[in-house]
Order: sequence, then structure tokens, then C-alpha cells
Amino acid sequence: MNRLRSENMLGKQIVHSLDRYLKVILQMAWLNVLWFIFTLLGLVIGGVFPATTSAMSVAQKWLQDGKINSTYPTFKKTYKTEFKKSNFIGFSIVSIMILLYLNYYALLQFGKQMPIIIVFAYYLLIILFSFLCVWLFPLLSRYEAKVVQHFKNAFIIGLIKFPSTLAMIGSVFLIIYFSLMIPSLILFFSVSLIALSMAFFSSRVFEQIDHQVTTSVRTTQK
Repeated sequence: MNRLRSENMLGKQIVHSLDRYLKVILQMAWLNVLWFIFTLLGLVIGGVFPATTSAMSVAQKWLQDGKINSTYPTFKKTYKTEFKKSNFIGFSIVSIMILLYLNYYALLQFGKQMPIIIVFAYYLLIILFSFLCVWLFPLLSRYEAKVVQHFKNAFIIGLIKFPSTLAMIGSVFLIIYFSLMIPSLILFFSVSLIALSMAFFSSRVFEQIDHQVTTSVRTTQK
């Protein structure tokens, strides 16, 4: 009897685990599909940045709650509330990218005539810009602040939390690499995996910052 009960319990645990993993996979695929749908609703150019912010917000909620749920309501709410701000930040990023490309084209034209210090400064700007790209949307999806403050915080956190920044950049490149190797991932999992990996690393940093701020406020009040 005891052996039979143990086998039944084991069977139920396996079924429960399979059911849980299946729900996780389905919700991640659903988040990916939502990103594409809402990107298209914004005619791509006006929807990609709010959809990205929304995906980040959903991923952060998953990690905070410890369970995957409320995907669509959270996504839709964030998309509406952060539509203007995320587009402003997104188009600012695109504008900077265009300027950096024009500078790169100028470097190619001048070739060896360009002083080495200018070349070094250019690549330093590329690195700092990548820090901004990595942290802007996680910050936007988590905190209420002005656009200028988001840029400032992204720059500071990118430098101070350099290991986390590298981890986020590395995870994004890995996901993109495997997505190009397996194109079906792009439709169902690429965006959700990127959002979840960035939320995983950024949430830990944000929790540390929030704890430091809370401790500082308590110390000041005493």
C-alpha cells in the first residue's frame, strides 16, 4: 500500500510539473505573439518601443510574483500608459544610432588621417551607448521618472553595475544568435526570452538599489 501511494504521489508530482512547465512555455509564447501584435498595431515604427517596454514590464511582474500570469492585462496597460514616453526614448535611441553611423562613415572616409584619440573616443561612445540601450527599457518599465532622468540613471547604473550590464548584453546576443540559427524561435520565444533575461538581471540590481535607498531614508529619519 505504501509503495502504491508513493507511486501515485510521484505520478501526481510529475503531472503537476509538466502542467506547470507547459503553462510557462505557453505564456512565454503568448508574450512573444503579443509583442508582434502590438508592434503591428503601432504600425511597427510607433509600436515596437511601447511593445518592448510592455514585454519588459510583464517579465518583471512574473519575477516579482513568482508565477507567470496576468500577461495580457499587464501588457496592454503598460502599452497604453508608456506609449508616448517609450516612443520618445526609442526615437532618441534611433537618432543617436544614426549619428553614430554617420560618424563611423566619416571615420572610414578619413581612414588613417583621423587621430587615434578620436577613434578611441568614438568606440568609447559606442560602449556607453550600448549601456543606455540595455538599461533604458527596464528602467522605464519599472520606475516613474522623466525621460532625462531615465537616461541619466541608465548611464550611471550601466557603469556602476558593469558585470550585470555585460551579462545582459551577453544574454541578448546569445538569444539573437540561437534565434538566427533556429528561425522558429523568433516567432514564439525570442522576444520573451530577451525580456525575461533582461528582467532577471535588472531586477536584482533594482532590488539592491531600492534596499539601499530605503536604508538611507530610514537612517536619515532617525
